[in-house]
Parts: sequence; C-alpha cells; structure tokens
Amino acid sequence: MSSVIEPRGNQKRSNLLGIALGVLVIGLGVGGAAMYSRTSKRLAEDPGLAYRTPEALDKMLARAEDAERAGHAGAAVDAYRFIIAVGAAGNPELLPYIAAARRNLERLGVKPQP
Repeated sequence: MSSVIEPRGNQKRSNLLGIALGVLVIGLGVGGAAMYSRTSKRLAEDPGLAYRTPEALDKMLARAEDAERAGHAGAAVDAYRFIIAVGAAGNPELLPYIAAARRNLERLGVKPQP
C-alpha cells in the first residue's frame, strides 16, 4: 500500500483553489439570496408582474375565448378583465391583447372594469 504525497507546490495550489471556490460559492449564494429577496418584494408590490408578458396574455386570451365558446361567460369575462388589469402597466407590446379583451367584453355587453 503506497500513499501518494503531493509535492509542496501542488498542495498550496490546491488549497488556494479550494479557498477561491469556497469564496465563489458563498458569493453566488449571497447574490442569489439578494436577487430572490428583491424579486419577491417586487412581486408583492405588483402581483401582475409575472403575467405581464405577451406569452402569458396570449394564453389567457385563448383561455377566455375557449371559455366563451364553451358557454362559460363568467369565466370569459373574468379572464378578459384580468388581461386588461394586468396589461394596464403601459407596455406597448401588450396593447393588442388589451384591445382584444376590451372588444370581447363590449361584444358581451360587459363593462371592462369590475
């Protein structure tokens, strides 16, 4: 049974690498925790933030139209109002979804605001 003994220079390099990696891991952990805290604070202040994307509003618009076709007018109205409320932040990219939701609510004879 033979044990391998590293030369002194390699051991120092290994120690320094271990310390550097440890500092990196701690730094990434602190940065991740700060980002999580900042994001959760923003979501608490603006619950619609997570849904304020064209993809999310497109899916919601499709769900509303499906609900309307299935005869669930109440669910469709709620979804259309959700689109208007969430999209009201002023992002020009979301204006077509807001306009479609408003048109559909008018067609149903419902006011856009709850």
